[in-house]
Amino acid sequence: MLATSRSLILRHNPIIFKRFRHKVNKQLEDKPEPKVAADVMNYLKNSTDYKEIVDKVPKTLLKKYKAPETMYLINKNTAKNITETLVNYISNDAPIVEINPGFGFLTRELLQCQKKSIYLYEISNHFSQFITEIQSQFPDRIHFKSGDFFGMWKLAFKDKLDDGNRLKELLGDLATDDNDRILNIIGAMPSLTFVKHLITTIVFHNETSQLGRPDLYIAMPGHHYEFLTDSSIQMSKHKSIPALFQLLFDFKVLNKVPKVHFLPWMFSENKAKSSIIEENCLYLVRITRKKTLPCAPRDLPLLWYFFKPQTFSKCTRVIPMLEQWIPGCGVWLITGQDPPDTNKEVAPGRDDAALPHMTIFTEFGDLNLSQKVTVFKRFISWPEFEQCPYRVTMENNLPKFASHIDDDKATIAVPIDEMESSDTEIEPDQ
Repeated sequence: MLATSRSLILRHNPIIFKRFRHKVNKQLEDKPEPKVAADVMNYLKNSTDYKEIVDKVPKTLLKKYKAPETMYLINKNTAKNITETLVNYISNDAPIVEINPGFGFLTRELLQCQKKSIYLYEISNHFSQFITEIQSQFPDRIHFKSGDFFGMWKLAFKDKLDDGNRLKELLGDLATDDNDRILNIIGAMPSLTFVKHLITTIVFHNETSQLGRPDLYIAMPGHHYEFLTDSSIQMSKHKSIPALFQLLFDFKVLNKVPKVHFLPWMFSENKAKSSIIEENCLYLVRITRKKTLPCAPRDLPLLWYFFKPQTFSKCTRVIPMLEQWIPGCGVWLITGQDPPDTNKEVAPGRDDAALPHMTIFTEFGDLNLSQKVTVFKRFISWPEFEQCPYRVTMENNLPKFASHIDDDKATIAVPIDEMESSDTEIEPDQ
């Protein structure tokens, strides 16, 4: 209300508005520009590996960041090392996309090790000259576009709001309606934003994906990988994003590469919580979508809500919680039987995990990840499920600005910032 009143005052009083704008501009001018990190400059100047680029690195990459938006590979030997690792995994029949190639060291190695074309997406105009030089040498194999590939979730969300065409324009020839088309995506990823975008795309049946089936070959901070792949999630720990990630994707560390070979540098992690390897290296990882989803695609939004902290916590008792949705359903879990008119299409199958003996005291944390999915499948298969308020409650708790599920199109647009907080989710019992 106060902000609205202030806006009206400024709009109808040009003198006050002019003074206010002048004050803001002066504050921006007076704000000192962050200094170039001395240790970064010393490292670059004292190594012969960087004598050709030390004067060509943009100043924004010479500062340290807690969470940079982009990272650039600057070491030719590491580019060669990464390529030698990736050639053993990259699908030969799939397009190759390199994100933010920068000086193009990895691009040149990839061009030498295989014969396919490479699609380059670069967010910074500073590196256009280096990419143009490579393109002139390989005119038929380099497809270059200026754009933020890892930030495509923003375009997808805007397209959902106004039925736009931004994402298709970004992808160009790479856009596809084939959900099984594999796409090799290579680059360095300092944040989890793009991974979360892929999760929401799968969970909410986002028709604007147009990516097909992306295979990620990504250099990423070790603590991000450890967060996503935390093995305790499989046993009992309850955290939404890692649980969904492990249900939807296969993952593997292919190699470890020196962190100093990427710019910008990041401030050191808490050394009490990070190992020496994690402190000095980035993980080169492969992330691929599982061929078999944990449940039917139309039920994934229900599974998403099932794993939200407000639905279950590690110490939540399973049967009392489910009986809030379907009174008396606990008997089916305790006896291990299901009502005769159970929906067999969504009920657990022979490949689903068997449940332990359930009592009213069994907690969500007593179940492993596969068993939690089994409980979910049994829950939604019971005949009373469609009359209970679970689905409506789920839709009412969708991320802000998300549209409701359409039974015909089954699409929901989810702004990625609504999932960012999941990085710091704290289990209620801790």
